[in-house]
Amino acid sequence: MKRVLLSCLVLALAANAFAHRLDEYLQATRIAVATNRIDLSIDLTPGAAVAEQLLRVIDKNHDRQLSETERSDYARQFLKDIQLKLDEKPLTLSLMKVSFPEPFEVRSGVGVIRLKANASVGPMALGSHTLSLSNGHLPAISVYLVNALKPKESAIQVNTQTRDELQKNYRLSFDVIAAEKR
Repeated sequence: MKRVLLSCLVLALAANAFAHRLDEYLQATRIAVATNRIDLSIDLTPGAAVAEQLLRVIDKNHDRQLSETERSDYARQFLKDIQLKLDEKPLTLSLMKVSFPEPFEVRSGVGVIRLKANASVGPMALGSHTLSLSNGHLPAISVYLVNALKPKESAIQVNTQTRDELQKNYRLSFDVIAAEKR
């Protein structure tokens, strides 16, 4: 019994240790597919060991403050480093919302940059579709996570999600079905 409890404790502590690594820039992307658009919710969490490197990228005038212009420029650059395609056709992402922590939060490893973006796709045709996402933002310090959310519309049926080992490249297979087939 003691061994079982000890094993559970070790596993719980190990899980907490890997919750957020200090030497990586965690880029977590959630994808929501609708019949007329693709929504991305992105959480960017720099570990304390890479925070200064990231802040140098964002803080163009090196005043150790993040102006609204610097924040917006960084968010737009991030979106340029992402390639999103629907059925192999490139989509244009529009930045909808940006939320930045204070620089001291970033430096301490607890600040999360949050971006929301979307791409209009018009009404999607019935049938099978493939969405692909490639993230090439700051690969030397980054780790990536990508996942599709459960669709809110019953016309969208997710089939499969595939990722490369680093999750820099992601592919989602889904169907758009007619109302009578639901």
